[in-house]
Amino acid sequence: MHTASLRHLLIIFVPTLAILLLMGMASLLFNVSIPNMTRDVTAIANISPLTGILSNLGILLWCSAASICFFSAIMLRNLKSKEIFWFLISSALLTTYLLFDDFFLFHEYLASRYLGLNEKVIFGALGIAVLSYLIEFRGIILRTNFSILLLSLGFLSTSVVIDTVFEFLFGNLGQWEYFLEDGTKWLGIASWCSYSVQTSCQFLVVTGVVNNTAQSAAYAAYNEDLRRRTADRRAREESP
Repeated sequence: MHTASLRHLLIIFVPTLAILLLMGMASLLFNVSIPNMTRDVTAIANISPLTGILSNLGILLWCSAASICFFSAIMLRNLKSKEIFWFLISSALLTTYLLFDDFFLFHEYLASRYLGLNEKVIFGALGIAVLSYLIEFRGIILRTNFSILLLSLGFLSTSVVIDTVFEFLFGNLGQWEYFLEDGTKWLGIASWCSYSVQTSCQFLVVTGVVNNTAQSAAYAAYNEDLRRRTADRRAREESP
């Protein structure tokens, strides 16, 4: 077997088998039910698969954004200037934390139960991390479509404020409180993912790592089709 193939197999199976091993140990040592760790949540709880659909869609977008940033960083790792590489790595790590927090309810459950941390402490630390990220990479961010990033941060901050600061104001809204809180969070995640995709694509094309010939060809085909349809419309208008 070639060394590259063996390395690929190790990358695949070492972490995946480690997870299975940890689950087996958890079952043996702490009497954790294996089906509760392996089966789908909706099947375990016997609830509709649509339960929590917006939250699940948000998780998919977090994961997409993190994966794209990691992939782009790897593609750009050999550039002489490492600024873009570290920006993408930092973006990927920050997004991965947000994914972890959202998926495992870290600030709502795990942090308070197992670490004794109030969720406001978690939000404060996250705010410092985001601010440091913005300051450290401000030069790069200003070269991107940063308005989408600011829009995302605005939506996500609004969701946090509704959840923590102004909860007493929205508590009497019933289910609409969740609509506002989770709705603004969803818009923030979607904007974050869009910014990550667009920015990663921008740097891959600008640095020449990815040839934009295909993109140019697509634009050319679109423009040609638009020109043809415009000419046809004018011909119909001019015909008696």
